[in-house]
Amino acid sequence: MRFAVWVGVSVLLSAAVSVGAPNPEASAAWRKLERCTAPVCGVRVGFTLGLAGPKDADATTVSHGQMGSMTVATNANVVTVIWKGHPKCGEGFTVTARLTLQPEGGFEYSGFSYSGNESPLFVRRIVFPEVVVPRTDKTTLFTPHFVGEVLHPDWSKTRPGQTLTSDGPVFLVYRCIASMDGDAPSHFLDQRGEARRYPTSMQIKTCSAPGWVVLRNVYEPPVTDALRKAGTLPFTGVYAPYRGGWYEAARMHRAWMEKQPWFRAAAARDFSKLRSIALWMWSRGGIGVSEPPVHWFMRETGLKVALDWYWWHNVPYDTCYPFFWPPRDGEAAFRAAVKRMRDAGAFVQVYTNGMLWDCDDPRWADGGIDNAMLLPNGSVFSHVYNPFTKQAQAHNCGEAPKFQRMMRDLEKTLASTGLDGVYMDMISCAAHSVCFNPRHAHPPGGGSAVTDGYRAYVQAVRDDNPGFLLSSEGTSEAYCDLFESAIVLYSSWERNNLGTLPLHEPVPAVSVIYRGAMVLFGSFATPGGIPGWDPLWGKRPDGPEVEAIAAQYPDQFAVEFARGVVWGIQPMVHNFTMADLENPRLADDIRFMKDTARFYYDHRDYLFDGEMLRPAKLECASKRVDFLSAGSYKRPKDASRFTQSALPAVFHSEWRAPDGRQAAILANWTREEQAYTLDLGNGTVRRGSLAPRSWRCEVFPGR
Repeated sequence: MRFAVWVGVSVLLSAAVSVGAPNPEASAAWRKLERCTAPVCGVRVGFTLGLAGPKDADATTVSHGQMGSMTVATNANVVTVIWKGHPKCGEGFTVTARLTLQPEGGFEYSGFSYSGNESPLFVRRIVFPEVVVPRTDKTTLFTPHFVGEVLHPDWSKTRPGQTLTSDGPVFLVYRCIASMDGDAPSHFLDQRGEARRYPTSMQIKTCSAPGWVVLRNVYEPPVTDALRKAGTLPFTGVYAPYRGGWYEAARMHRAWMEKQPWFRAAAARDFSKLRSIALWMWSRGGIGVSEPPVHWFMRETGLKVALDWYWWHNVPYDTCYPFFWPPRDGEAAFRAAVKRMRDAGAFVQVYTNGMLWDCDDPRWADGGIDNAMLLPNGSVFSHVYNPFTKQAQAHNCGEAPKFQRMMRDLEKTLASTGLDGVYMDMISCAAHSVCFNPRHAHPPGGGSAVTDGYRAYVQAVRDDNPGFLLSSEGTSEAYCDLFESAIVLYSSWERNNLGTLPLHEPVPAVSVIYRGAMVLFGSFATPGGIPGWDPLWGKRPDGPEVEAIAAQYPDQFAVEFARGVVWGIQPMVHNFTMADLENPRLADDIRFMKDTARFYYDHRDYLFDGEMLRPAKLECASKRVDFLSAGSYKRPKDASRFTQSALPAVFHSEWRAPDGRQAAILANWTREEQAYTLDLGNGTVRRGSLAPRSWRCEVFPGR
């Protein structure tokens, strides 16, 4: 779903001593940071606490720079830093950090605590560690933004203390960040231990002194009297200098995840049912809209289709949740349609929302607020997702017994219809938040209550329905062992207004980190160019102008469709209907859809079973592409035009199959033949050309 949560409190931090003396204009700021931050492994480490009353949303900060004293002691490989005394919190207020030095460099932040708070304010944010690292004008930033992003800042335009990137606690798709500097050392920070259970964020800010950036963790604890006085950070993590870019950072975090029992359990599952899929159809509408394309494609190609079916339910989309049943076309017709598609060989799952209860629906009065997340001021955490019905949807807490009973009953009913699985929207990406509902047994605020409750709820759905496959929105360390698959829509980067090249560069970090533990599918690639319209919203307001608008974006479908497959994400088309087959404008797109599904299916030994390798260097032409920035709720005539001025004409990635074979996957999404030069970095250079709208698997010697 689409929302953001405020997570920040401001902070200053320190800089790396390994780069020599700071420049003159930075000297005063540098000296101030030196006095109050700890030097460890060539960087400087500090903290910030956000304090506030129990019902206040805004926090005041207590940071290393305000403390009365700092001492640093080293015993063997453990560095202990103690800050003491604060004007608001008292002379006895103490903050302690324990950093365990690692043999390969860097440190594990294995202990952080505070004690002796004499103020009436509660600790609402723990920001630790704050690691200041050097930067140059070429420094780029690796962030957990949707599928992964490399940010290329214009450093001449940044301000001291500016937040450059902030992700979490929702859509925290993996828990690591990095500052990267080409041939110079790069700097990595992640969250480990039990971090996946907690509402955390990861941020990168500019420093108070030019030439450095700050890598930060943010955690939101419960608001209790005991934790007002003293508390600890309930997870660990690692800071490490390294050589490389985003891929090496993702591999470092993956290496830790591979050792965790929950990740091993996720990877040990049988994914053969999902492996057999060649194409997902994300369809919106009743049986007459959603079923015929499934049969048509399987007859045309002999390949297996997975239907991710929205608007099968009797209520309008994003309205009147969780009262999905009965089906829109009636129960008997629904069961018959599911049987026909499964008998033909399709995989079928339907949409449900795993988190929302419509608080503008009359049925909300029957106990809805007892299940909801509440904000500190006592109001319901809700959002109007649907601008046409304008009904607000409340976010439910992990402690939501009535809501969860209703959803468990719904999922059991759906499993009885013969479906292969069910999609439970939002849980994976969004159920990591905080709740202040006084009706609940958990303490108000943060902590693990929301995630722990959702984990128990999803596990109960699994236990109720053995063999029923579950899917959710986006990747998440908290839930990857409970959901077999996740929809990942950010190959449609531009449609979602996530930023233009070269400043914002999407990278497939989730394909590196989650490979083998979760099946990823998805794109917003829409052959007709226009998202669907739910008839239950009323009469569509766009009329005949829709086709004329869609025709202005001839390359959008191919870009969105091909990019995800290159990343190892199972191909998916959105809102493909039988009417598209009658539109001559779409003939090339539909051929490309069939060719791509065949290519993906034939190369699953790389793209499904394999391991993504370090990206090679590819030289090719570039092309300007215009995108219609329109999702489910943007009428085409109101949508904006989003332009990439120089998109690579050939997308590529490199893979290793389980038997050791290695190959480059190449896709020419343009309507013209494209030449390319692929430099694998080990002395192997391949030159070739690709026909319009075509794919190639180029096998090469191991590197």
